[in-house]
Amino acid sequence: MIQFKLQTGKVRMTFFTKFFLAFLVINNPQAIFSQDTINPPPKGYDSYIESVPHGITKIDTFYSSYVGAPRRTRIILPPGYNKDSTYNVLYLLHGIGGDINEWYNNGVPRDILANLYLRGRIAPMILVLPNGRAMLDDSPGGNMYDSAKVASFANFEFELLRDLIPYIDTTYPVKPGRTARAIAGLSMGGGQALDFGLAHLDTFAWIGAFSPAPNTKDTASLIPDLGKDTLISGLWISCGDADGLFFISQNTHKYLTNHNIKHYYKVEPGKGHDWSVWRPGLYYFVQRIFGRVAQIDSIDHTGISHNINETDWNISYNPLNKKISVFGNFKIQKVTIYDMNGRSVLSELDIKNRTIDVSRLSKGVYMVVIFDGKKDLYKKVVKF
Repeated sequence: MIQFKLQTGKVRMTFFTKFFLAFLVINNPQAIFSQDTINPPPKGYDSYIESVPHGITKIDTFYSSYVGAPRRTRIILPPGYNKDSTYNVLYLLHGIGGDINEWYNNGVPRDILANLYLRGRIAPMILVLPNGRAMLDDSPGGNMYDSAKVASFANFEFELLRDLIPYIDTTYPVKPGRTARAIAGLSMGGGQALDFGLAHLDTFAWIGAFSPAPNTKDTASLIPDLGKDTLISGLWISCGDADGLFFISQNTHKYLTNHNIKHYYKVEPGKGHDWSVWRPGLYYFVQRIFGRVAQIDSIDHTGISHNINETDWNISYNPLNKKISVFGNFKIQKVTIYDMNGRSVLSELDIKNRTIDVSRLSKGVYMVVIFDGKKDLYKKVVKF
């Protein structure tokens, strides 16, 4: 289990560390990425900036064999889209009162992704914003809780797998395989993402639910075959603790934890069932899919940092006793070692003699992070 909590400590990172974390792409599709700290998105993360390249937005029509009629979906292509390249695909689902325009108009995914592309923080992806009602009249008008409309959200599972995904796969240059396909959504769409994604791990490797609604299956039915949970490359759940539906996320998180199913779980203190949770949810999620390791956002807006010169410290590895030694005239309160998947694999407090036993770690490349008690991080990539 991986649980993120907001912290207020100021963190500054070297250019090399930012480069390492932002561009590190892993080859293990089973990996879950973890960090000790996750901060609020930086100011302007969801703002439209004219000078930032934005992808093309279009509306496509595909034939739904399930409904027996044409249906529409909105498509957002990444900046620099080229038919000679291949892309990942994220299916992003709306809530009970929305349609193909809800995310686009209110969640501004085009702006969120454009700003992340500019910073090299996400892998290029085609964003698909479908209408999650598999029915002839798929408009959100009238009684959105009508039994036929509610049922159509569940039935969208069949249309998605049978019609929409094949349409996208044959119309656009998408990468093959489940690890190039993600599904996420808010509220009703969050429930759909959990229901469909976890039921079809042969189709989706990455699943995100932002304030999932009661259409979420009962916890025992979410993963019918617990042996397949190793296929989950990344599972994200976030919700505000002031949300009346918070219990859905809590119960799902508890079930996953009790069954040792790794996942991200983020509680937004004081927030309700609204875009203050869903926009950040998308921001966090897209940085953790398609083999990307999320970079820690700094909340230090002063530009002031306290960093030791790398010439003032060093790390050495002794293959005989399989210990790492840290040299330098500075305080060490905690040392954490991350593997190439960004996972915290070893953490030590009150380091004695400035040495760390790494005998239980396999040989490879790791990042050593030193915390001096002042919210300052010192990092070095090492191989042992």
